[in-house]
Amino acid sequence: MPTEEELDAMELRIAAASTGPWVPVLETRGATGGASRIQIAPATAVEDDEIHLSRFTDGERVQVGPDLQLDADLDFVASARQDMPRLIAEVRRLRALLEGDSERRQVAFVALRELGRSHDYRDRADAGRGLAAFADLQEASGPLLELLLDPGDTFVTRVTAEAVLRRKDRVGLTIVASALAVADPNHSDWIHTAILDVFGIFSEDRDNAMQLCEEMSRNTDNRVARGARRLHEILDDIDPVLRPA
Repeated sequence: MPTEEELDAMELRIAAASTGPWVPVLETRGATGGASRIQIAPATAVEDDEIHLSRFTDGERVQVGPDLQLDADLDFVASARQDMPRLIAEVRRLRALLEGDSERRQVAFVALRELGRSHDYRDRADAGRGLAAFADLQEASGPLLELLLDPGDTFVTRVTAEAVLRRKDRVGLTIVASALAVADPNHSDWIHTAILDVFGIFSEDRDNAMQLCEEMSRNTDNRVARGARRLHEILDDIDPVLRPA
């Protein structure tokens, strides 16, 4: 994506060029009895303002017209006078939206992280559900692990585990594996239940998760590797309800 400095430079070049619109008048689109050209601001021009281009091949000038390549080049140049300002405006509009979305996501993440510290288990469960969508953020793994191993209520563990597992990606499986590696029997049971709920329907989902766990079992982080092996064992014991015909 172009930088702001590059966009500024483009706008300066546009501002310095002749005022548009530029209209291609091409021999290949309808004989004009002369050479193909770009007519500048025909609605307001008081003189015959035109741009003529020549094309050379091996040092020899190509016939003035009609010439398909020359007309295509003229059409491109003429259209760029109108197209470029619109494209730059769209880039700036989309960039503003993305920056705004990023800021809003950060605000939402911070709010959910704080909700996860609530004394009410229902708040913490809601935080687990919401934070699962932010699991790809590095700073989200800590709060999610705390909720997966919630010391106050295993309902929070169950809800958070299911939400994270429903991502069905490496990020979610890694967080759950990290929790499984250190979970006590009570928390392990509820994580196990969440695994069954998420991967007990479609065999393809279960098989994909097992493949990821095999790869994760070779992780250099011993905690992740140990948890991935445990998660793989649980998945291997599942007999999914639906299999490919």
